[in-house]
Amino acid sequence: MQKFLDGKKKYSAFIITVLVAVIPLFIQSPEAQKTMMDYVPSIAAALSGIIYMIIQGGVDKEKEKSLAATAQAALAVANGINNGTHAQPAQPQQPSQPVVETPPVQSHQESLPAPETLPVPFDPKAFHEDVLANVQATYKEVNQCTIFYKARDKGQVTDCQHISQAVDYWQYLVDLAVDAKDWLRGQTEKKAGQCGRSPEYYVFTRDFTATIRAANKLTELESSGINWKSKLMPFQRTLYNVGILAEQLINPG
Repeated sequence: MQKFLDGKKKYSAFIITVLVAVIPLFIQSPEAQKTMMDYVPSIAAALSGIIYMIIQGGVDKEKEKSLAATAQAALAVANGINNGTHAQPAQPQQPSQPVVETPPVQSHQESLPAPETLPVPFDPKAFHEDVLANVQATYKEVNQCTIFYKARDKGQVTDCQHISQAVDYWQYLVDLAVDAKDWLRGQTEKKAGQCGRSPEYYVFTRDFTATIRAANKLTELESSGINWKSKLMPFQRTLYNVGILAEQLINPG
């Protein structure tokens, strides 16, 4: 388009020059155009047109060079785009959204309360085996009475975490007391020439009666729902002492 316009300028200048040179020839009289001086204005106008055309041609050539350089630069940019070196188009900026904190979702297991730790049940077999292993060292003799007393000693230093442990222990202790009472009766009856029972028998009878009573009170304490731990000092919370203090816990004061 630019070349087309520049060409029109050249042709327009040439036409103007020709018109300036020719029109006076038709306007003026033939006689006046015969002289050399009459041609001077026309020749001057023609020369001016020619000079304009020469200058305009140089200007057009410079424009063509500039246009060629611009075209080469555009071609280089196009080659860069085809080779993947062009810059990425700007991404449209997303509108900022308000940050909403999501509360942590608790699993079903976390929402449930922790199950109550079940107490370790009283194991009479393991307890009795430990009693038998140590009764000789304590009482110098192994029989039904010494076994009962050793089991009672061990219960006094064994921690009680749940009332059911104490109930099972005292049932075990009652069984040992019955066996010890029967054994003492047999030992007394073997001694000829003695009147009545031996002093050991009467002493043990007292312990036997206390054992039966404590076991019964402990069963009542278990069914009463009384918070027995809160009423006992830590050193009192043993298998044996819970049974001994059961009656006081049920009927305080």
